[in-house]
Amino acid sequence: MSNNTAYGRLFRNRSFVALWLGQTVSFVGDYFYWLAVPIMVERLTGSSLMVGLSVISTALPMLLLGPVAGVFVDRWDRWRTMIAADLLRGLLVLPCLVVHRPEQVWIYYLIGFLESCISRFFFPAQNAALPLIVPKKEDLLAANGLMQIVQTVGLLAGPALAGFSIALWGAPVAFVVDSASFFISAGAILTMKVPHTTAGRRPTGSQVAAVWAELREGVAYLFANRTMVGILLCMSVVQLGIGAINVTWVPFMQRTFGLGPEGLGAVDGAQGAGMVVGGLLLGFVTARFSKKTLAGWTILIIGLLIALMGLAPTFSAASLVPAWRAEGSLAEMGVGQRLLYMPLLLLLYSLLLGIALVPAQSALMTMMQLAVPDLKRGRVGSALNALSMAAGLISMAAAAALGEVVALRIIYVIAGLITAGAGPVALAVLQEPEVPIGNRPF
Repeated sequence: MSNNTAYGRLFRNRSFVALWLGQTVSFVGDYFYWLAVPIMVERLTGSSLMVGLSVISTALPMLLLGPVAGVFVDRWDRWRTMIAADLLRGLLVLPCLVVHRPEQVWIYYLIGFLESCISRFFFPAQNAALPLIVPKKEDLLAANGLMQIVQTVGLLAGPALAGFSIALWGAPVAFVVDSASFFISAGAILTMKVPHTTAGRRPTGSQVAAVWAELREGVAYLFANRTMVGILLCMSVVQLGIGAINVTWVPFMQRTFGLGPEGLGAVDGAQGAGMVVGGLLLGFVTARFSKKTLAGWTILIIGLLIALMGLAPTFSAASLVPAWRAEGSLAEMGVGQRLLYMPLLLLLYSLLLGIALVPAQSALMTMMQLAVPDLKRGRVGSALNALSMAAGLISMAAAAALGEVVALRIIYVIAGLITAGAGPVALAVLQEPEVPIGNRPF
């Protein structure tokens, strides 16, 4: 069965197209928010620790609420859950508009925490719904690849648009755009038809006992399935490296290379362009490599590229052409002039990282979806994310504290090498899934 045929079926699937388009708009909006908050915290406080806290506040719910949220996702209608989550997040982001002083940055932390709590219900519902609206299991890898391209389009358009918008009009525009994107996503999901596979499931005994029993069942399945244990080990090592990058990214780019909002958007945009290429290449590489091989080697490449970003020189287009050099500091230059000082190797590494990211994420997500039966997918996926995020939080906390006393280049290199170490781990411990009966086509 050709990959082109799989893509053709997917784009004739109205529910999949609605989800794909809605999430594309939503991710564009998300990148407005994700770029605006650390920029504003860095601008208002000048502290790596305070920037780190803004990221940690959004990561905590994955550990604290994630597993319990997955239990409820398996109980609730996935379609209704996604719509409600989008509407709530669209309203919740608006209080960010009132932050103007250093003593108000706690509002970012609170909003980030609450939004992330709601997202703990949305994303497991989305991941659990995808195999329901894509009934042919042989189409799942292509579907996950296309959903990665959703993030790709968001990463390609979102940071670039957000960077220029914030540079020209300030951070408030980013929060308005993010809020609107959630409402558009809710409207798209409203048009979907998602089978309600949780019908007839009723808890016995007390609600608390029932939730606790289902939570333990999800964790037990995670540790009893060799494929899922391998994914957990792999993702934990990845998070141990990536966590540090999440909290130091904006300070590293601004302090090391002098990048403003438009420069940060350009770096993320280069990664998005790479993800477009990676998504296009996915159909060719999946026919030649197993999902285990694909995940292991691409994760290794991602880690090495992050380490190289930590070592990247400031060599830019202005370095190549002396006539393009401008007098004065970067802060005094216009948006277009500052882009001439973008480090060229930094853009190249970000582009290559994006190419490797799509097959890595798609392979791991497909293995999980094939390894876990439908009615357990929400709680097992949430338990997986929560346990791996524990490693990420350790990395975030360490990097946020060390960022005040250790060169950010050193943190980047160490984080990249740790991430690269997850590649050999994946090759050693991942196992191709045996498809459960509940996931097999009838």
